[in-house]
Amino acid sequence: MKKMSRRIFVNMFFISILVILLSTFLTAGIVYRSYAKQNIESIRNELSAAANGVNLNGAAYLKSLKSEHRVTLIGRDGTVLYDNQNNTREMENHNKRKEVIEARQNGEGYSERYSNTISQKAVNIAVLLDNGNVLRISQTTSTMWNIMLHAFMPMLSVMILAAVFVTYLSYRVSRAITRPINAINLSAPDQSSVYEEIKPLVERIHQQNNQIEENLKKLNEEHERQDHMRRDFTANVSHELKTPLTSISGFAEIIKNGMVEKEEDIRRFAGKIYDESQRLIILVGDIIKLSQLDGKDVMVTMEPIDLYETSRAVMSHLEAAAKKKNVQLDLRGSHIVITGVEQIIEEMIFNLIDNGIKYNREGGKVTVTVKKNNNGIVLSVSDTGIGIPREDIDRIFERFYRVDKSHSKEIGGTGLGLSIVKHGAIFHNAAILVKSKAGKGSTFDIVF
Repeated sequence: MKKMSRRIFVNMFFISILVILLSTFLTAGIVYRSYAKQNIESIRNELSAAANGVNLNGAAYLKSLKSEHRVTLIGRDGTVLYDNQNNTREMENHNKRKEVIEARQNGEGYSERYSNTISQKAVNIAVLLDNGNVLRISQTTSTMWNIMLHAFMPMLSVMILAAVFVTYLSYRVSRAITRPINAINLSAPDQSSVYEEIKPLVERIHQQNNQIEENLKKLNEEHERQDHMRRDFTANVSHELKTPLTSISGFAEIIKNGMVEKEEDIRRFAGKIYDESQRLIILVGDIIKLSQLDGKDVMVTMEPIDLYETSRAVMSHLEAAAKKKNVQLDLRGSHIVITGVEQIIEEMIFNLIDNGIKYNREGGKVTVTVKKNNNGIVLSVSDTGIGIPREDIDRIFERFYRVDKSHSKEIGGTGLGLSIVKHGAIFHNAAILVKSKAGKGSTFDIVF
C-alpha cells in the first residue's frame, strides 16, 4: 500500500506542477493580450484627438501636442513632414509603409514591426487627414516573452512556493486516500468504515472471501468424502480378498492334512480352489484397471472405434452367460465411429451388458443401441431386470457398492464394474445417464 500512496503522491505532484505552469503561461498570455488591446485602444483615442486638432489648426498643432508616443506626419508624396523624435531630413519615404498604404486606402492603417535584437515590437496606427496627409502614432512595447523574462525571478519564486504547497497537499491527500484502504479488515471487509467510492471494492472483497470460504468448505467436504471412500475401499478390498483367500486356504489345508481320500473329493476341492483363485485374479485385474483410470497413466493409443461392431463383438463373448440365464441379447442402431481406446470401450460395454444379464429376470432381454442425437453419440444399454431403487441410483458407481447385497454372492462379480464404466467415461470425456425403476429394468446411456 506504500507503493500505492507513493504513486498517488507522484501523480498528483506532477499534475499539479503541470497545471501551475500551464496556468501561469495562459494567465500571462491573457493579461498581455488584454494589456495590448487596451494600449491600442488608447493610441487610437489619442490619434483621433490629434487628427481632429491637425484638421482644424494645421500641422502647427502637433508642435504644441505633448505625447509620450512617437507622432509622425507624412505628406501625400510620402515625405515626413513632422516627427517628434527624429530629424525629418534623415528619414526615408514612408509611402511603402504598411500602415500608410492602408490609411490611404481605408482611412486607417495598422502594423506591427518586431525587433528580435531588443525583443520589442513597434505598434503603428495611422489615419488619413482631410488634406490627404497621413498622421501616425507609434509606440514601442516589450513582447510577452521579454516581459516574462524580466518577471522570471518573481514568477520562479511564486512557482517554488506553489510547488512546496502542492507537495504538502499531495502528501496529505495521498495519505487521506490510502488510509481508509489500509484500515480495511480483509477478514471482515463489510465491517470496515470506508468512503463511498471504494465500497464496491470492499463488497467485492467480501464476496470473494465468502466464495473462498465456500470453496474451502467444499474442498474439506470433498476431502472427507474421498477419505471416507478410501477407507471404505480399503475395507471392501480387504474383505473381498479375504473371502476367496480364506476358502483357498481352507481347501488347501484339508488336502494338505490328507483329510480327503476320494479322488472325486480332491477334484471338487481343486475346482473350488481354482474358482476362488480366478475370482481373485478378476478382482485384482479390476482394481488395477480402476487405479490406471484414476491416474490416467494407462499407456493407450487413441484410434477410430466402430461402436456398433465393438458392441457386437462384446455380445458374442457374453452369449453363453445370456443363454444360461435365458436372456435375449439384441443389438440395434447404426455403424457410428468415435475416437477412443478400444480396450477401455470394450470393458465399459462388457460391464454394462454383463450387469444387464446378471440382474435380469428369467426370459428377460438386454438391448444395446448405437445412435446419434442432439447431445452427441449415444451408446445405450437397456435391460428388463430388477431395476434400481431411486435412493440407490446416486451410489451405484461407488466401488463395491451393491444394490442387492443379499444376493451378491449368488450373482457374482467384483462390485467394480460400474466404477470402471464411470472412470472409462471420464477418460473419454463422456457422460453417463441412468434411468431405472425398481422391478421394471434399467437403461444406461453413455453420451460421447
